[in-house]
Amino acid sequence: MRRLNATAAGLAMTAILGTLLTACGSGHSPSPPRALPAMPQKCTRSGPVVFVVSGRQDSPAPAVTGAMSTAAQTAVKQGSPIGLVDLDGKPRLTVAGRFSDPGVNSAARQNDEQNYLAELTSDVRNTRARYPHADLLDALNQAGRAAHAGCPHGGSIYVEDSGLQETGPMNFRQAGLLAASPGDVVAFLKGEDELPHLAGLSVVFAGLGDTAPPQHPLSIAQQNNLTAIWRAVAYAGGATSVVIDSAPRAGIGAPQHVPGVLLVPVPAEPTWNSKDQNFVFPDSGSVGFKPNTTVFRTPAAALAALRPLGQYLAANPSARIELTGTTAHWGTIQSCRALARRRANTVKRVLLHLGARPDQIRTRGLGWLFPGYENDQGPSGTLRPGPAEHNRSVIVTQLPNS
Repeated sequence: MRRLNATAAGLAMTAILGTLLTACGSGHSPSPPRALPAMPQKCTRSGPVVFVVSGRQDSPAPAVTGAMSTAAQTAVKQGSPIGLVDLDGKPRLTVAGRFSDPGVNSAARQNDEQNYLAELTSDVRNTRARYPHADLLDALNQAGRAAHAGCPHGGSIYVEDSGLQETGPMNFRQAGLLAASPGDVVAFLKGEDELPHLAGLSVVFAGLGDTAPPQHPLSIAQQNNLTAIWRAVAYAGGATSVVIDSAPRAGIGAPQHVPGVLLVPVPAEPTWNSKDQNFVFPDSGSVGFKPNTTVFRTPAAALAALRPLGQYLAANPSARIELTGTTAHWGTIQSCRALARRRANTVKRVLLHLGARPDQIRTRGLGWLFPGYENDQGPSGTLRPGPAEHNRSVIVTQLPNS
């Protein structure tokens, strides 16, 4: 058995019983390119295992979770190919190899297995970004390619990252994307041929939505939707199963002295007050609807968000408002106007339940023809999920008192 110590850049590389090529480092200035490692080819009962970890800003530092440890132990027992993908702005396979039976007594083999696992653990913990940004979408694709290279069928990918990509087609800095419908995201990626190739693989996500300062933390609803988006993307890419590792990673600091990552804005829940002459209830907030319906995603949250407005109208009989529904640019303008008005009427019914009078509220639906519309049409005619979510809303306009 051969063991490689940590490099001068502080990044341990796995090398045990066979060829194990590496190309990984740390720091702001990448070192000269090296030959990328190649996954050894061997099909086993559980298949290849590829770990995708991010030693980057704004996301907790990498560590081996319980699920990852179990997968690594199984891979070692079966001699399955094992790979490690560094998730940064240019995701790439940095470690590849497999454990081979040295043909010695059981005690010596067990010792070799433990040494192999210890080095793999060190590789994961010491993974550091070498390039700016974080591209989880491409990292998933690189992991899928590595797993398929090890064996054309079967295998698992374990992803450890906050999921807040801020580059490429899944740039969560784009307004509305954090709250976008997972179906809209998948349709856009499919239309742009940007889905990762994950056919026949199982995917396990750990730490989705868990951030590290200075990245602002997500609300429960935002974390849930982010998780739903990545689950949908993995399934759309052909994954046979997608598991969410619920072990929390929040509270773990991000690595230091690594290339920059842009912060993802986290919008706060807007609250109506009587000083607002024009107020927007965005579909991404509590007053949001299930896709293509007039049904609130969370009725209790919608009621709570609308209560201040309803109570104000009940206490001020002369007050009058107009509710304007808006939509994304999808289908005909007639159908979008009709849906927008029905949603405005749904909000009106809640306000009436809270004590407002019918003559205090008028409604209309504009569809996508409204001031403030953002272009939500992708280059191939697909709906851009971020702007599309931004365009869905119910606007409250205070009218002159009667």
